[in-house]
Amino acid sequence: MTRTRRTVAVAMVAAGLSVFGSAAYAHADTTPDEKFTAAVTALGIPLAPNTDVPAVGHRVCDMLTAALKANAVNPVPAVRGVVTTLENTGMKREQAGGLVKASVAVYCPQHGRFVGR
Repeated sequence: MTRTRRTVAVAMVAAGLSVFGSAAYAHADTTPDEKFTAAVTALGIPLAPNTDVPAVGHRVCDMLTAALKANAVNPVPAVRGVVTTLENTGMKREQAGGLVKASVAVYCPQHGRFVGR
């Protein structure tokens, strides 16, 4: 009886490790563009059907870089300005903020300290 329990326990641990290992492997193969596209989809941001989603993320980083250069003393207005610009395209404030954070996380992590968590 003890041997059977031990065998079952070992089999369950092995199965758990194989599932975890395959999930980690699949995650490792995700490209930055796929990560960003998944984030945009999760945020529910409305984009035209033929939109190059990664290009949107790069554009947000470009806008943020330019805004930070123009307002090097205080980055808060620069980040707010980018969020407001995105809001003016029809996004909700939460979506605009999420898009900025996703863009920074994937394409311009050097700006991470300016956008928070």
